[in-house]
Amino acid sequence: MTIITENHLKYTSYNGVLVSLGLFSIGTAFLMSILPFTFKHFGFDQSFARDLTSIYYLGVLLGAFVTKPIINKLQYRGGILLFILLYIVTVIILAIYPNISIWLVYRFFAGIAVAGIFISCESWLLLVTPKSQQATRLATNTAVLCLGRAVGQTGISITGTEGYGPFIAIVAMITLSLVPLVVMCKTAPIITTTTKISLDIIGKINVQGLLGCLASGLILGSLYGLMPLELHNCGYDQHKTSYLMASIIIGGILTKPLAKMLQIKLTKPESIIFFSVMGIAAILGFQITENTLLLFICTTSFGSSIFALYPIAIAQSTQSLTDDLLFANAQIMFFAFSIGAVLSPLFAHPFMTVPHGLLDYFIIIFVGISAYMFIHKTPSTTVRLA
Repeated sequence: MTIITENHLKYTSYNGVLVSLGLFSIGTAFLMSILPFTFKHFGFDQSFARDLTSIYYLGVLLGAFVTKPIINKLQYRGGILLFILLYIVTVIILAIYPNISIWLVYRFFAGIAVAGIFISCESWLLLVTPKSQQATRLATNTAVLCLGRAVGQTGISITGTEGYGPFIAIVAMITLSLVPLVVMCKTAPIITTTTKISLDIIGKINVQGLLGCLASGLILGSLYGLMPLELHNCGYDQHKTSYLMASIIIGGILTKPLAKMLQIKLTKPESIIFFSVMGIAAILGFQITENTLLLFICTTSFGSSIFALYPIAIAQSTQSLTDDLLFANAQIMFFAFSIGAVLSPLFAHPFMTVPHGLLDYFIIIFVGISAYMFIHKTPSTTVRLA
């Protein structure tokens, strides 16, 4: 836990962090989209996408543990600036040195940087926001991230995927994300003391929440790295692929209003079941339709389903915890998500050898988590994504 004074609570700029996150998410989403398409240009085998995605999420996993010591040392703004600069360096290295071993090393460091940025920014936003407004601002934060990712997905249609143009655009966008932190965030939370994670929480872990986070990682871990290849294998060109990926992210933006409509009647496990069924229906619809409008409806519905799993699972995991255990619980849930994200490309890659194989993999995850929730569902408070 981080303690800050009332003055910092009052004057720390929330908007600067939000704008910076949005710009950063545009750049990272663009990079995740174009990387699989650069393999042919650089002479890499398509199977390299699996290894590249796995090593990236392994970095994210490690980043969950190294972020706090760095923030303790450099404070929030300094730490976030360092992580963004580290990510910029990794992008430059990818463009300059098209070597498989080098790419694996620097995508690992990119994962560490991304974990550091998102964990630090989310913590910053919570610290400077009164408790009565935290849910609303976190929802706004999620919407901005999804919107940034949606915009980033369309970058392919502007720069293409060959040469150094995409990398230059990505570096420029991520560099631009430094500006709000420097200009708009004149003050930041000051760390005065920290609370170590207590092992007491291990016995209080909500298994439904834990598995929900794991399932979310198993899906999202393959979304950015392998889904563009899946769409390409389905016969869609680069432009249509970028727009379909963008519609998936837009679906994530629509998660909040949809969940809000469901929260009155459904418990959290029931909500996970609902979104899983919706995801399965969207995938099946995508596989059988050739109508462009229906394709976008299906991919948007699919996006709503996959991006709903994590926040609902987090809400489920905290239902019986006291406030002093929330931070430790969040770390454990993020760890579960990261484990799923690391394993996801390894599990999903064998499915890529058959048409619509990755989509079938997603269906298996949806069926598994919804079946568990149905069998083990217990009375619970309803989803609150205010």
